[in-house]
Amino acid sequence: MAISQIAFHVIFTALFIVANVVFVRAILYRLNLVFNARKAHGTENFLEHKNWEFRIKSFVLNVILQKKNFKEPLRGIMHAFVFYGFVTYLLHTTSQFISGVFGYALDDPYKFTLVGSVFGETANHYYEAALQVVSILVLVGLGFFAWRRWIQKAKGLDVHSPASAIVIGMISLLMLSTLLGEGARAVGAEYANPFHDAAPIAAGIGAVWEAIGIEYSSADLVFQIMWWTHILSVFAFMLYVPTSKHAHLIFAPFNYFLQSDTPKGALSKLNLEDETAVWGVTRTEDFPWPNLLDGLSCIECGRCQVQCPANRTGKVLNPKAIIVELKHALMDKMPEVVSIRETNPEGAADAVAALDTSVIGKYEGLSEEALWGCTTCYACVEACPVGNNQVNAIMEMRRHLVLVESSFPAELQGAFVNMENNSNPWGVAAHSRADWAEGLGVKTMAEDSNVDVLYWVGCAGAFDDRNKRIAQSFVKIMQKADVKFGILGTEEGCSGDSARRGGNEYLYQTLAQSNVDTMNGYNVKKVVTACPHCYNTIKNEYPQFGGNFEVVHHSEFINELAKDGKIEVGVAEDANAGKYTYHDSCYIGRYNDNYENPRDLVKKVSGGKLAEPVDHHSKGLCCGAGGAQMWMEEHGERVNFKRSNQLLDTGATTIATACPFCITMITDGVKQEGKIEEVKVKDIAELVAENLK
Repeated sequence: MAISQIAFHVIFTALFIVANVVFVRAILYRLNLVFNARKAHGTENFLEHKNWEFRIKSFVLNVILQKKNFKEPLRGIMHAFVFYGFVTYLLHTTSQFISGVFGYALDDPYKFTLVGSVFGETANHYYEAALQVVSILVLVGLGFFAWRRWIQKAKGLDVHSPASAIVIGMISLLMLSTLLGEGARAVGAEYANPFHDAAPIAAGIGAVWEAIGIEYSSADLVFQIMWWTHILSVFAFMLYVPTSKHAHLIFAPFNYFLQSDTPKGALSKLNLEDETAVWGVTRTEDFPWPNLLDGLSCIECGRCQVQCPANRTGKVLNPKAIIVELKHALMDKMPEVVSIRETNPEGAADAVAALDTSVIGKYEGLSEEALWGCTTCYACVEACPVGNNQVNAIMEMRRHLVLVESSFPAELQGAFVNMENNSNPWGVAAHSRADWAEGLGVKTMAEDSNVDVLYWVGCAGAFDDRNKRIAQSFVKIMQKADVKFGILGTEEGCSGDSARRGGNEYLYQTLAQSNVDTMNGYNVKKVVTACPHCYNTIKNEYPQFGGNFEVVHHSEFINELAKDGKIEVGVAEDANAGKYTYHDSCYIGRYNDNYENPRDLVKKVSGGKLAEPVDHHSKGLCCGAGGAQMWMEEHGERVNFKRSNQLLDTGATTIATACPFCITMITDGVKQEGKIEEVKVKDIAELVAENLK
C-alpha cells in the first residue's frame, strides 16, 4: 500500500471513529439524564405485548410515515422531502464510510457500493440517478423552510436562529457536494455508457462543468474535492446535531416509540397514601422522564404556540417555551443530580435534595402566570409533530403549586371549597341537584336501578339555569326513543374534572372515588352524559379508581338513536333561511376523536348544510373554559370572544355546541358582539328535541 493510501486510510478512519464516538456518547449522555428522572405513569408494563404493538404502530405512523407532519400539508410535503432524502442517503453515505475505512475512496469511491454489491451495478446506477433527484427535492424543502423563517417570518419561528442556519447550511452542502461531484463524474467519457440517459441531472451539471473549462483530466480532482466536502460535512453534522435543537432527528423517534398507550384524556394518578410520593413537580429530577425527553425532541417549530388559545390572545403562556425550558433545566440541573447518584448512592437522596433544581419561576417560560393560563385544550399536543405533551408537564407543575405551595388564583379557591362542601363548583345546595327534573317523570337509581343506561347529568345540567334546559331536552329525546334510563339525583357528585385540571388532585380523588363507589353500588354498566368534561374523566380516568363503565357522550348516543330509527329528526323551519355552524368541544374532539357525531345531528336539523368556522375539527379553537378556567378570571383578550367571532364570521344564524361550558362561553361572546337576538346558541340536544317528528 502506498504511503498516501496509508495516510488516507488512517486519517479517514480516525475521523470516522471520533465522529461516531462523540455522536453516540452525546446521545447516551442525554438519555442517561432523562432516565434518571422519575418513572412515568403508563411505562411500568413496558415489555407487555400490547405496549410493544402500540409503540411500533406509533413509530411507523409518525416517524416512518410522517403522519403528524402532514397535518400541515405543505410543510408536511417539504419536511418529507428532507426526511426521506436522509433515508435515501443512508445507503449512499454508508457506502462512503466503508470505502473510506477500507481505503477504496482514494482510488475509486465507487469501487464498493451497498446497492451494487447486493443488487448489481445496473441497480446502483439507477439508485445514484434517483439520489440526484432526491438531492434536488431536499434543497427545495430546505429553501421552503428558510423562506418561512427568514422571509415570511412565520409566527412561532425564531428569525434569529443560528442553529437553523447552521443545519440548513450543512444539509445544503451535503446535497450540493453530491450533485456537483456526480456532475464531475459525468464530464467526458465517464458517463458515456447505457446509463447516461438515466442520470440527466448529473449530465446537465457535467455540461456546466465543461462549459466553465473543467475537462476530463481535471474532473477527477473536482470529484475528489466534492467527495471530501460531503464526507466532512457528514462528520460535522454528527458532531453538531446531538447538542443542538436539531437533535429531534434522534430523540423524536425515541419519543414516539416510548409513548404510553394510556388514553389521551387521562392524567396520571398520584398515590396520596405514599409518604414518599411526589405531589406535583417543581424539581427537575421529579418530572416524569417523558416530560424531559420532550425537551430533547422539540424542534422549536412553534406549531404548538400558533395553536395555543392563550398565546393567540396575548397571554404569557407559550407551550413551546414550556418544553424548551424543560430542556434547559435538564441540561442545567440533571448532570449534578446524576453525578451524585453515581458517586454516592447511599447518601444521594439528601445530597440531591440540597441542590436547587426547581424550575417554576426560575425559567422565564415557567412562570406561575404562564402555568395558570393553560385551558388544557390539547391543541398544542395535537399540533406537535414530534409527539410532545405540553399539557402533562403543565399539570405536573400545577399540582405542585396547589398541593405543596397552596399557590393558585384566588377565584379558584371558591370553586374548590364549593366542590368540597356541596360537590359542585357553583356552591348550590347539593340537595337540589335533581330539582331540574321535576315533573319530567325521571326516576333516580334509588327508585329503580334496573335500567339500561345511567344519565350522568353533571353539575352544569343540574345547577346552571341555561344548561338545565339542555338536560330537559335530552330527557325528552330519550323518552321519545323509549330508552330505559335513570339518574343518581342527589347521590351524583361533581365528576372532579375542574379539581384535577385545577391541580387539586386530593379533592379530585375524593370526588372520583365517591362517585365510583356509588355507581358500582348500583352495578352501572353504561353511562351517557352531555358534558364532555364529565365524559372524559368518567371514561378515561375513573378506571384508575375501579370505575370501568361504557361511557358515551350524548352526541354519539343521540346519533345512534337516529341511525337505529328510534327517533326521527326533521329539518328545522328556519333551515332554508338560516345558516348553521358547529363549535368543536376540545374534550370530545381532540381528547376523544368525536368530531362527526355532533355534525351529523346538526346536518339533520339544517337539511345537510353546515358552515365550518376557520378553525374546526382537530384545529378547533377552544372556548376558553377548560383547565378550570371556567372558575378563574381572564385578563386581556378573551378566548371565548375570539372564538365567538370566528363562529359569527361564518354568517350563521344558529351556533350549535355540545358542551355546557362551551354554550356558556359562546353565548357570552355572541352577547358581547350584540347579536344574541339574531344568532341562536343551542346545544345539539335542544336542536334535536325541537325537531323530533
